[in-house]
Amino acid sequence: DMFHLAPVGKHLVEVCTNLSCALSGAQKVVEAFEHELGVAPGETTADNEVTFRTVECLGGCGYATVVAVDHRYHQHVGPDDVPAIVEALRGDS
Repeated sequence: DMFHLAPVGKHLVEVCTNLSCALSGAQKVVEAFEHELGVAPGETTADNEVTFRTVECLGGCGYATVVAVDHRYHQHVGPDDVPAIVEALRGDS
């Protein structure tokens, strides 16, 4: 039953964690989002603003690590980029 993965937040953040992204440090990006959002993959923030999840492939293997925010792609994302992404997301309510 995959129903619980349906986005319930206003925004959806997806981090690609397939092999090429993993080799480019996707796990550190995931950890940065966990820290900034205060939730683990598959969870939604308490204010229902952001649902965070990891996905197997976003089709951007040449641009790792790829993060999709409301289906807008950010390429070559590193942990240092995460705070600005979250700040922009939360400012765009």
